[in-house]
Amino acid sequence: MLAGAGVALADDDAASGASPAASSTSETTDTGPAKPGADDATDDAPDADEDPAEDTTEADETAEVEDDDAEDGLDEDGIEDEVSDDSVPADEAEGDEPPVDENEAVDDEPEVVSRDISDVVHPDFKTDTDDEPAAPAESALALTVMATARDKADEDTTSAAPQATTSLAEDSYPIPTDVVVTEIKPPLEWLQKIPVLGQFVVTPIVHLIHAIPFVSEILHPLIGFPIDHNAPPGTPRARTVRVKSFDGTEIYVNFMPAKGLQAGQSAPTVLSGPGVGLPGSTTLGLDIDSFLPHDVVGIGMLRKAGYNVVTWDPRGEWHSGGRMQLQSPDFEGRDISHIISWLATLDSVEKVDGDPKIGMVGVSYGGGIQLSAASVDHRIDAIVPTIAWNSLVDAIFPQQAVSSVWGTFLSALLVGVGARPNERVLPAVIGAVLTGKAKQSDIDLFNSLNFADRLANIKAPTLLIQGTVDTLTTLAQADLNARALIEAGTTTKVVWFCGGHGACLSSFNDGRKVWGETMEWLDRYVKGDETIDPGPRFEWVDQRGDWYSSDVYPVAAGESVTATLANGGKTLPFVPFVGGSGPNPLIVTRGVIRAVMGLGAGAPALNAVNLRVPDAAEFTHLLGAPEVTLTYSGTGNATHVYAQLVDDETGLVLGNQVTPIPVVLDGTSRTVTLSMEQIAHTLRPGESVTLQVVTSAFGFLNFYSWGRITVEGMSVKLPTMAAAQVVAAAA
Repeated sequence: MLAGAGVALADDDAASGASPAASSTSETTDTGPAKPGADDATDDAPDADEDPAEDTTEADETAEVEDDDAEDGLDEDGIEDEVSDDSVPADEAEGDEPPVDENEAVDDEPEVVSRDISDVVHPDFKTDTDDEPAAPAESALALTVMATARDKADEDTTSAAPQATTSLAEDSYPIPTDVVVTEIKPPLEWLQKIPVLGQFVVTPIVHLIHAIPFVSEILHPLIGFPIDHNAPPGTPRARTVRVKSFDGTEIYVNFMPAKGLQAGQSAPTVLSGPGVGLPGSTTLGLDIDSFLPHDVVGIGMLRKAGYNVVTWDPRGEWHSGGRMQLQSPDFEGRDISHIISWLATLDSVEKVDGDPKIGMVGVSYGGGIQLSAASVDHRIDAIVPTIAWNSLVDAIFPQQAVSSVWGTFLSALLVGVGARPNERVLPAVIGAVLTGKAKQSDIDLFNSLNFADRLANIKAPTLLIQGTVDTLTTLAQADLNARALIEAGTTTKVVWFCGGHGACLSSFNDGRKVWGETMEWLDRYVKGDETIDPGPRFEWVDQRGDWYSSDVYPVAAGESVTATLANGGKTLPFVPFVGGSGPNPLIVTRGVIRAVMGLGAGAPALNAVNLRVPDAAEFTHLLGAPEVTLTYSGTGNATHVYAQLVDDETGLVLGNQVTPIPVVLDGTSRTVTLSMEQIAHTLRPGESVTLQVVTSAFGFLNFYSWGRITVEGMSVKLPTMAAAQVVAAAA
């Protein structure tokens, strides 16, 4: 989801004597006073003896800017007509950087001066910052169109000098003080400017296109945003730019002003990140994200609520350059900092003492980037990570098992859209799917790209929204994030809803609850509306669609519900897929999107060891991670069995969750105890659940495990929350 329109000049260009009509040679500007934290050494800063990788700084540039949209009344706060050094960390900026001739002029593109910096991620790989944006065009017609648009678009390069004074995290990177920005002119945008025909025929068609998800993103680079032909001069307008990041990688960014924003007005801004494999959205009027139902608000809802909206293609995807590093704070997080520094130069972006009012929303991959960005940039005022992760290792390799369905799907998705991930990512995941094992060096790589150890840096109030039926980034992922943030003193709220990377099989829709919580959080902490009460710290929904809340998180546990297998001795063979858990046929019948999101969902198994929990004597909240203890023996090369809880009333697996249990089949009797995936379930008097242990599960399907296992004993402990601590609430 991308965007673009012509270039407008800022009023202060004229005030500073810049000539909007002619090319001029700009000198490299002083970066100004150091921002707080700019000179601090960082925990992540490279040691002097580490091998260097590549970084890029901006040298002298010439910017030619045209005001060809003024007659259409499309000018607004523009991009400053001066060029200056792209910021790098203070500890990296010193050393053997080549000298720069401040008086040297160039004709078109800015001269780039390159030097080496240390690899801040992992010693075993080097980032490729020289990759050009997407060549996925060769494998898909849609991408061909987008690549063609990129190649043909006119581009004006200028620089932005942000006014913000807030520093990045003190132990991370300095704030980017100058950012090079290239505005993109879609090659067919001129059709909207044809007298009469453009306004009354072409522009309405462009409006229609920008109301259709994904079609908008495919065609937008060619046609641009709809033009408001009746807008007075200076009215803020939608535009697409390329923002040059710390290492020279160009990030493709769309800016869409708040609905009804007039010349001279400003609005707070929300950055909305896309899911993995998706481009930044340009569907101007879409109120919800249609790719993951009920998970995240859309551009239309945000703009109508008075927010500017910014979307972008993450690095290594679609029209952005470089290689994707899985939303690493050191890469994608710093990309966001450069975008924010550009936003700080726009008159239409509301600021407080030069610091822009910034919020973030986004789902899945667009949720992870919020935690990465907020951990390195304190200019972000609030975030709403939705179905994000805490550890990609735990998501793809839970309990050292391999989530083969999700691993295969995500790898195929990245290949299908022509993404350019870190060169070790796809081989690591595909190799693990094929062999059932992940190399320790690959696990170390994933951990090195993660943000989990930097959550304590986050100061922005955080609303964590997670899905009770999410089989990829489970409730445990949000729980770990929440605990770390709360321990660090960050204002935090947790919402569990029926959705995520999973299919909600209940007959209710809690989307409005999620949207409402998101907008209230933004209004309270980005707009600063102190009349808004963000509500209790924790809210969750059960399998019936009933909402509950608690002022405490983590919740105080009640008395556990326990059950023990009286007579074990049942032997199960390891047969791939046959008689095991999943897939659930109900998911397949509920549409393509739910079928895809239902990958890995559990279903009652025929070939299982069963342990029925006693009927509930009173209304009981099962909330948290059940604990299972398994005593077993067996032979073979299989390394896992799988546990799930089945609702005896509906026959559905609680939350669709299947938990791998590591086993060693060497003929010796062994006992293992571990926590299962977290659940949110209620039992009425007389209701119960059954624990099942199986040897195969669709989400972990493989053809390399064999042997047999004898279950000698089994017990389960179900976590509860005392009813007196729970408040029932309407959705």
